[in-house]
Amino acid sequence: MGKLKTVYKNLPLKKALTITIMGSLFVAFLGAMTILLATRPSYYALVAENRENPAMYWHDFFCISTVGIYVCVVIIVGAYIFYRFKLSAPLKALTEGIEQIAVDNLDFSVQYDAEDELGTLCGSFERMKNELQNNYKKIWRMTEERRKLNAAFAHDLRTPLTVLQGYTDFLEEYIPFPEKEDTKLLETNHMMAYYIKRLEDYVEVMNTIPKLEDTPVKIQTVSIDSFMKMLDDNIKLTAKEYGKDISVTNEIHLQEVQGDISLIFRALENVMRNACQYSENKVSMRLYEQNQLLSFEIIDDGVGFSPEALEKALNPFYTSRQSGTSHFGLGLNVCKIICEKHGGGITISNIPDSGARVQFSFLLEK
Repeated sequence: MGKLKTVYKNLPLKKALTITIMGSLFVAFLGAMTILLATRPSYYALVAENRENPAMYWHDFFCISTVGIYVCVVIIVGAYIFYRFKLSAPLKALTEGIEQIAVDNLDFSVQYDAEDELGTLCGSFERMKNELQNNYKKIWRMTEERRKLNAAFAHDLRTPLTVLQGYTDFLEEYIPFPEKEDTKLLETNHMMAYYIKRLEDYVEVMNTIPKLEDTPVKIQTVSIDSFMKMLDDNIKLTAKEYGKDISVTNEIHLQEVQGDISLIFRALENVMRNACQYSENKVSMRLYEQNQLLSFEIIDDGVGFSPEALEKALNPFYTSRQSGTSHFGLGLNVCKIICEKHGGGITISNIPDSGARVQFSFLLEK
């Protein structure tokens, strides 16, 4: 019986409904014939006794009523079987799921494993719920990161605003007395211009993150020779700018690179500049291909990441430098966003007696 239920449960709806109707009609026909055959002797007995006997009419009424009631009962039982084994469970699962979504609860699962159309519908509902759950989590993460960005931004704004307020107060006292030295005025003006520039940089930084998150990935195809030439030019400019020795080890055997070249080099520049800022003398870079990923490994000879930096360096606005510098702590975070948009990722670690190591990768499109 259990196997029969399973087979019936997995039948397509149209086929299950057809079988139920045909089965109900067959059972109704058999029952009706049985009733008629069972009442046949009494009918002939009444006819033989007296054809005009009023009991004949009551006999016919009883037979017809019994057959009609029996057929109705069979149809109701057939409809119940169809509802019980084909509709009840999936409708209940879907209704409970909709009620959970209505109260903003996505921590549930639609359990219905039949292979019919309703099973497919429940599977689609489960996938929709999972997508909603993933989107909610993504929105929550974005909201949380935006909150952290705003908090970090507000925190870092305090210093230049406080300094500018102090210089403004100084100028209010200085301007009425022009006999004071002009060098002090020039120095104050210079410092105010510096902090105003920092405020402009902060505003630009705050615009960078959302723009970067919305930047589409534009796939390009370049030969490996062209890619390495662009990489070499980039490395030379960075080495000249920071006065550091940068070595490159190429372990890739590709004929061409397919991906968003501008995003790849933007991430590379951020990591290289970060490595050069913290290195003592030299930075080494290794290129390799692994699991359809174009990967970079950059190692500097600095002091490495602190325990706090290992935990927070990929977060926006994290920096171990003094707050008075122009380093905003976005290099690695920008690289993280770019790599994730390109199907890759980034990890940071330390190498004993060597320095910091940053590994990041991009998905090679085919």
